[in-house]
Amino acid sequence: MSKKQKLRVFEAFAGIGAQAAALKRLNIDYEIVGISDWFIDAIECYATIHCQDKTIDMPETKSEVLDYLSEFTFSADSVHPYNISRLSEDRLRDLYRANKKCNNFGSISDIQAEDLPDFDLLVYSFPCQDLSTGGLGKGMKKGSGTRSGLLWEVERILTGLYKQNRLPEYLLLENVKTIKADSNINDLKQWLDFLESIGYASDDCMLLNSLDFGVPQDRERAFIVSHLGDRLNVKSKIVKKERKYVFANFFRNDYNNPTLKAEADVAQLNKTPSREQMWRINGRDLNESTIVRTITCNMDRTHCAALFPYKGEKGDSYRRPTIREAFLLMGFFEQDFEKTRSLAYSYRKMNKLIGNSIVVDVLVEIFRAMFSDEYRRDC
Repeated sequence: MSKKQKLRVFEAFAGIGAQAAALKRLNIDYEIVGISDWFIDAIECYATIHCQDKTIDMPETKSEVLDYLSEFTFSADSVHPYNISRLSEDRLRDLYRANKKCNNFGSISDIQAEDLPDFDLLVYSFPCQDLSTGGLGKGMKKGSGTRSGLLWEVERILTGLYKQNRLPEYLLLENVKTIKADSNINDLKQWLDFLESIGYASDDCMLLNSLDFGVPQDRERAFIVSHLGDRLNVKSKIVKKERKYVFANFFRNDYNNPTLKAEADVAQLNKTPSREQMWRINGRDLNESTIVRTITCNMDRTHCAALFPYKGEKGDSYRRPTIREAFLLMGFFEQDFEKTRSLAYSYRKMNKLIGNSIVVDVLVEIFRAMFSDEYRRDC
């Protein structure tokens, strides 16, 4: 198979950039030409992890910063629009810098097809809240106005690109496995029928668990690859690993290290009746055979990833995974977490960001199956 030119990628619903992290690990020639996100914390975190080497010329005045940022719709909680004029000047400048560095096109609802650059791959991990078992089951029906219904904004954009004869060759959908549930299957079929109508052939939905890709986290997610023309049959090229894990690659329990001890203290929970119930459901020893449940955006809930015995500032109780461990269990490198420490976000803020991401190791294998031959770098 002949080598193609550089793979140009657009990350919709980018979050903290699991797709960018995965592509970086592969020996392929790629470029992130733009992203779409409206959540301020995610934009800043994305830029901190992936764009530290980029420099941005800053405007001299606050009004110039506001003039630029006012072109976008931002959110402070990932749910509701936010009036950015309430931010301090320092925070406004941080947001300006981050938005520019990651070439953010803003909220998916505001993007017009004609404003986008040309790209070869669109990755779209649209919000799962209304599909997940932890949500209210509002679904993703077209016109429903739900967060998961933002999928249909992608339809609007692809329709515009189709009219301009600029459709990307590849699409990759990621979401929770309940996208295939009886309550959502008709909407998923409507989506795939739309893709077929504009020329895409979609592979069967793949349910992939990070346990099969070298990560001790029981996290199963749905992925659908679509390709202009013929189906790629990516599933047949996926290579799974033996379910054996190296403890030191994911867990940090050296409490003689003051940094790790401080992080564990932050992750510790008080003993309360509700937390005791959490412990009975999620408690486990921290050892070479430890496997955690799915890391969610809130690890202080009845069914959380795991609770480990811990004696810290709050006495003899238990702790959640630290944010460092959560990064590792989501397939990010430790240096990715280290970069984010400069943001000084709280445990809860970081938990929300990492819990809404995608396990990088799974994406690495999907992208390897899709692109390793066509876009390989010359050695």
